[in-house]
Amino acid sequence: MQADSLSEYLYGLFSGVAQLNTTQLIGVPVGARVQSLAIQGHIVSASIYMPIFYRTIAYTLPVQIDLWLSFNDGLKIQSYDAAFRRLPEALAYIIPKLAPEMSRELNRTYTASNVTDLVSLQVARDICTVSEKYCTGDNQQYSSYDSCTQFILHNVSFGQIWQADQNTGMCRYIQKNVVMFRPNEYCANIGPSGGSTCIDHDYVNVTTDFPFASSLVTVNSSHSGNDTKGLSDKTIDELTRISLEVIYPTTVAFDSIPTIVYFFLLYVSGKFTEAVLGHFSKVFCSLSHEHQRNTVTYVLNTFWTLVALIVQLIAFPMLLERYTMFNIDLVHVATILVSGLYILELTYRPTMRWPLIIHHICTLLAIIFLQIVLQVTSHPAIAVAGLIWLFQATTEQSVFIGLFMYRLRYPKSIVKPTLQFAAVQSFIFKIGFATYLVVWWGIKLASDHTTKFDVALSTVLVILISLLMSTQMYASLLLSYITAKGWSEHSYGSYTVWCVARSMDRHRCSEAIESAATTEVNSSLGLIDEHYIVSDSFALSYYR
Repeated sequence: MQADSLSEYLYGLFSGVAQLNTTQLIGVPVGARVQSLAIQGHIVSASIYMPIFYRTIAYTLPVQIDLWLSFNDGLKIQSYDAAFRRLPEALAYIIPKLAPEMSRELNRTYTASNVTDLVSLQVARDICTVSEKYCTGDNQQYSSYDSCTQFILHNVSFGQIWQADQNTGMCRYIQKNVVMFRPNEYCANIGPSGGSTCIDHDYVNVTTDFPFASSLVTVNSSHSGNDTKGLSDKTIDELTRISLEVIYPTTVAFDSIPTIVYFFLLYVSGKFTEAVLGHFSKVFCSLSHEHQRNTVTYVLNTFWTLVALIVQLIAFPMLLERYTMFNIDLVHVATILVSGLYILELTYRPTMRWPLIIHHICTLLAIIFLQIVLQVTSHPAIAVAGLIWLFQATTEQSVFIGLFMYRLRYPKSIVKPTLQFAAVQSFIFKIGFATYLVVWWGIKLASDHTTKFDVALSTVLVILISLLMSTQMYASLLLSYITAKGWSEHSYGSYTVWCVARSMDRHRCSEAIESAATTEVNSSLGLIDEHYIVSDSFALSYYR
C-alpha cells in the first residue's frame, strides 16, 4: 500500500473498532511483542505477536502479523506491506465464539447452522450504520439504510478473508473502519461501486504489482524506480551490496562527514585565534613562532576540551548504567573531539618531547582499541570506561588558561594563583578519575573475561596505563633530580605547575629547571609540551 492515503490503515483499522459498541469480527490490540526484526536503512521488516481483545465476549485471541515498512526522513510510514499469519484459521476459530453475542444484539435465535447468516447480517448492519452516519451529502452511497443492507446481503457475496480486497461484503466491512477519518476518500469504498479498493482484482496483477517502488536497497523496496531503471541485474546486485554495507568504526572506505567538518573547524579556529591574538596582543607578536603556536593551542585546548566536557556531562547517566543510544553516541562524539585535538597538537606544534608524544599516541591507541572492542562485544561497560578515561583529558581548562596568561605576561597577582589552583585541581581530578577507571574496570570488565576480546581489552588497558605512568614517572624523577640541586622545593606530579607558579617570586628561574618542569607538566597533564612553560628572557624579566 502506498504512502499518504493508505498508511492510516495501520492505525485507523483498529482505532475505529475501539470506538464501536457492537460485536466486531476485528478486535482491539491490547499489546505487542516483536518476535523478529530486521532494519536496513529506512526499511523495517518485523513479525509481531499481537493479542486481540474482543470486548463484548471478554476474549483475547493471539494474532501474528508480518510487516514491511518504509519510513521517510521524518520517521513516518510512507508505504508498507502487511500479512496476517493463519488469518483464515483465526476467523474460523473466533466466529463461533462471537455468533451467540451477535444473535443477542440482532435479537435473532442462535443455532450452529445459522452462524454464517448471523455474521452476514451483523456485517451489513455495521457497514450501513457507518454509511448513514458519515457518508452524507456528496459522499452519500445509498438512498436509505434498508437499500444499503439489501445491497450488502444480496447484491454482493460476503466473501472469504482472502477476498478482503475484492468486490465483497468482507472488503466493505474492513473499509468501514477508516471511513470516519476521511469520508471523502473512503465512502465510495463501502458503496455499490466499491470505490478504488473493493473491486475485483486479477490474481496475476495483484501478485506482480509490488507494494514498493524500486531503489538501491532491493529491487522492490523504496522510493522511486527511476534510480534503477534500465540497469542490468548485475549492476543492481552491486548497488544492493553497497546499500546493505554495514558501517563500523573500522570500515576503511567510509567518510565520516561530521569528523571532516570537525577537523575543518579545528583549522578555522586555529587560524582565527592566530589572527585575533596577532591583531590585539603586542606580546603575542613578540613571541617566537614556536611560542605563538603554543599560545594558540592553549586557546584551542580550553575551548574544545570544554565542548567535550559538556558532551560528557550530558552523557553522565551512563555512569549510573542508564544506557541509551543517544548517550553512547555522545561518548563517540567526545572521543572524536579529543582525538582531533591530539592529532592537531602532534602536527601543529614544531617540536614536542617524547614523553608527550608517547602520551598522545597511547591515548589515541586506547580510544581506537576501545571502539573496536565495543563494536565486537557490544559490552556497554566499555563505553563507560571510555567516558571515565576521557574526563582526565577534558578537565584541565584551568591549566590552559593559566599557561595562556603566563605566556602573554598577565600580572603575576593573577597568573600565580591561577596556576596554583590549576595544579591542585588537575592533581585531584586525575587521581580521582584514574581511580574510578581502575575500580570500574575491576568490577565490570576484569571479572567478565568471557571472550578473547575481553582478555585483550584488559591486557591492552594495563599496558597503555603502564606506558602513560612510565612517561609521568620519568619526567617526575628528572624534575626531582634537577630541583634537588636548583630548588629547595621538591616538585612531583601536578605539583610541577605549583612550583612554576612559585618560581615567579624568584629573581630568575634556570632554563634547565623550567624545561624539566615543562616535561613533567606535559607528562602529568597529558596535553602540554615543553614549550608551554619554557621561559624566554623577556618573559622572565617581566616577572622579576
